[in-house]
Amino acid sequence: MRSNVSKRPNITAKLALSAFLAVATPGIADAMPWSWDMFSQPSYKAQEDLPPARPEGVVPASGRTYVKDRADSARLKSPVEPTTASLERGEAMYKRYCAPCHGDTGKGEGLVGQKYVAPTDLTTDYVQKKANGDIYFTITNGGLAIMPSYGDSVAEADRWHIVNYIKNNLVPKAAVPVSASK
Repeated sequence: MRSNVSKRPNITAKLALSAFLAVATPGIADAMPWSWDMFSQPSYKAQEDLPPARPEGVVPASGRTYVKDRADSARLKSPVEPTTASLERGEAMYKRYCAPCHGDTGKGEGLVGQKYVAPTDLTTDYVQKKANGDIYFTITNGGLAIMPSYGDSVAEADRWHIVNYIKNNLVPKAAVPVSASK
């Protein structure tokens, strides 16, 4: 009869074999192609390349108005009529987003405008004669120098309400002489 001791595996031999394999195989495992596949893969870093150009005539799926540049913005027509409700909404949005810099009257007397660089006077003929789409573009994408973009913080319809307010209520209309009204 055999003893139970001989049926047990030789622990010392197994440890020795494990130690040998641990020392001998790392070099072999590192030489295998799968060890570098994830390290040296073709990948792109954020903003490494320019985004692809938008094809001509594409309509955004989101329904947002797309304008490729400031020159193209003049073609935009406001989908929001300058009704009393639109002008009231435009005034509320103007006071929230525009007045801190441009001031309540639009002349650039806002607190931010007083502290830093004075913003554009919105009551001048330069602004008042601009196309509605150009003002919309400026609100959406920012000004030429200092004004930041509000495209991500002001809803599209509210931008059009602000344009209506700037063009129709910001500058007091000249009183019509009584003799000219007859």
